[in-house]
Amino acid sequence: MNLSISKPFSVRFAGEAGQGNIMMGHVFANALVKEGYNVVQTLHYGARVRGGLSYTDVLFDKVPIDFPKAETFDILYVMHDVAVPQVEHLKKNSLVFYDDEFVKKLPQTVSRKTKKVIKVSASKIAYNEIGNINVSNMVGLGILASVTGILSLDVLISTMKENVKENYYEMDEKALNLGYEFTKKTYKIRSGEKVTKLGRNFE
Repeated sequence: MNLSISKPFSVRFAGEAGQGNIMMGHVFANALVKEGYNVVQTLHYGARVRGGLSYTDVLFDKVPIDFPKAETFDILYVMHDVAVPQVEHLKKNSLVFYDDEFVKKLPQTVSRKTKKVIKVSASKIAYNEIGNINVSNMVGLGILASVTGILSLDVLISTMKENVKENYYEMDEKALNLGYEFTKKTYKIRSGEKVTKLGRNFE
């Protein structure tokens, strides 16, 4: 049987509820749509409005996505210690970002899965350069876009303006710019994987 199923690229933004990771994923997902990708975004909220774990997953591909859920991730963005256990869901040779203000240390298991780990100072930049730690999500999104090359800064800015109130435009645009210039390090993302063989009893 001839089979070719694409496995979408998967990203999880995880942190403490109230840190803005849901908005981070929302802007990211909508910007990907502008770039011509098929996109699925799902959300998870902890039991508490603030203080518990929350995360959003974004799957994207150039072809239609057959199943809207991922168990493992190509990129994990960790915003808080409460989300550190999410590293269990990393793929081999995946890419990890973590905010060093709220994540003090990643477990050693991470180094066995990937060497591509980037410590970001998104919260410090947001507080020191803009005076508002709440825009650390946009700083982080700028960093992720710059490192991976998935999205251009212009697309991120225009998408942000479609998803936040107008009085936040200037502050969020500055945050995206600061994040985009944070590092010159880059990691090329893989092209879409193809599954060409089904398991037994699925032919």
